[in-house]
Amino acid sequence: MHEHESERSAANGAPDQAIPRLQDDGGHVGMTAPASGVAAPRSAQWADPDVTVIEGLIADSQAIGWRRALDAIAEQYPFFAKRMRDLGLGNWHVLLLRPRACAALDVGCGFGSLVLGLSQYYQRAVGLDALSSRVRYGNLRARQDGRANASFVEGTGLTLPFTAGDFGLVTMNGVLEWAGLHGAGRPDDLQRSMLGQVRRVLAPDGVFAMAIENRFAMETLAGMPDTHTGLRLVPALPRRVAQMVVQAKSHQDFRTYLYNSRGYEDLVRRSGFARAAVLDLVSSYNDYDFVVRLGDTPSYNLLWRRGAVRTFYPRAGSARRAVAKTWPGALGAFGYAYLVLGGSDVTTVLDEGHPLWTAAARFGIGPGRTRFACKGIAVGTMLVATHDGNRLESLLEIGTPDRSGDSSTPSLSNHVMSSLGLDPRIPVRAAWKMGDTDIRAFGPVAN
Repeated sequence: MHEHESERSAANGAPDQAIPRLQDDGGHVGMTAPASGVAAPRSAQWADPDVTVIEGLIADSQAIGWRRALDAIAEQYPFFAKRMRDLGLGNWHVLLLRPRACAALDVGCGFGSLVLGLSQYYQRAVGLDALSSRVRYGNLRARQDGRANASFVEGTGLTLPFTAGDFGLVTMNGVLEWAGLHGAGRPDDLQRSMLGQVRRVLAPDGVFAMAIENRFAMETLAGMPDTHTGLRLVPALPRRVAQMVVQAKSHQDFRTYLYNSRGYEDLVRRSGFARAAVLDLVSSYNDYDFVVRLGDTPSYNLLWRRGAVRTFYPRAGSARRAVAKTWPGALGAFGYAYLVLGGSDVTTVLDEGHPLWTAAARFGIGPGRTRFACKGIAVGTMLVATHDGNRLESLLEIGTPDRSGDSSTPSLSNHVMSSLGLDPRIPVRAAWKMGDTDIRAFGPVAN
């Protein structure tokens, strides 16, 4: 069993009513107390250690450093430790090519990994969470890592304690679905209120980027228990039916709303954003290898044909393989998680009309028939793979860090390199800057 699934299953214990805190498997949203008429959390932790362990971790981190303290509990809490170490969790922000001089905010930041990653890319990075223990741990990690430009504050997404236009980028990772547990009223109204707060603190040209689960994920349709209610099929049911099921099974209201891609686009636009877009995070927002445009049949086809897509719920993997053979363009509709964008301009480097490709053309590099993105193993790095539907043509590494080692090796995981059939030493064809972001083009690609 994949550790994502096994640890999540282990977390599905009895509710801890004594400590009403809540988070999803992304380890983000916290609540200080359930509102009247609002469902209490099914479990106090989702793949996180008990609160006493967290307090001990903070104390040990102060004494011996957060990395050594984390190592000491990693065997008992492997998924938690993996998330804490993955400072590149939000590398997908690189696809937006935002100016590095701007400030970034992560709403519902959990223990701060995504924020620490953003701080290595942007001039300033701020994390906000409702739980003081997470805020303390985040600030401790930032201080020990010498990230003076990273800070953490306590608060909720419904009342962001910042002035209008403060940030060029606002992110969420597995957060918005929990808005319904932060107050009375319709869950979708609370979600729009939270997004309205995000729009308020964004600069006029800023972008909102949110990683979140798909209502009709293949995992849900294949019977994996919902990570929010612990019940099967609930997210995919009509809202009224879901309410009846949750009431009957848990005597609570159903308030953790998810949407499909069109639903997210509509929600973002109804919250005041001029434009919205949705991309597929393959295979999960906490453990993704690829980012694919919905409906990009050639990219889905290539990735599945080469066995590059990992799966954490076997029945869903089998169902996706069947779809990949007959209708690969439909895979995005059943993706586990999406990257949802909102702003006045939501163009990414995966779009053929992005200025990146105008600059690349100077070196004889085109966007190919189509393209997908790969998560870089270095913090703040993504790679775009162009291809003709059968073979990869070039790799563009964006956000390239300073390198003291082999400059001809792309910042890709061994899994991605091997599954795509890439030679670890690919010639660097060109290098340039887009604003203040480094770009390196590799090719031709032997695969």
